[in-house]
Amino acid sequence: MTDSMLPILRGLLDAADDRARAAVLLQMPDSVMVKFRPVVDAACRRAGFDLGLAYVDTRWAEFVAVRAPDGRKLNPLFEQVRADFAAFAGTAAAATELHAKGLEP
Repeated sequence: MTDSMLPILRGLLDAADDRARAAVLLQMPDSVMVKFRPVVDAACRRAGFDLGLAYVDTRWAEFVAVRAPDGRKLNPLFEQVRADFAAFAGTAAAATELHAKGLEP
């Protein structure tokens, strides 16, 4: 029998720890996040990954938020939450952001 689950969802379910789960959530396309939100939420709940659930909630709020007339996001909180979550995940981009702020990862 073959596994019909999307590889990114399988990666979330099979992640070794919360940092690995965070890395998967950061890479997850919006379309997957929207379509499979119950699966994503369940994976985070099953792992006790409350920070992941909070990130998914914030990302969802970002999807439905009203935009500025030029299409930009009005609330800077969305980018701050993403940057903090990336730092938690230990991604290369997060390390670069921390270094730019004069902080060490």
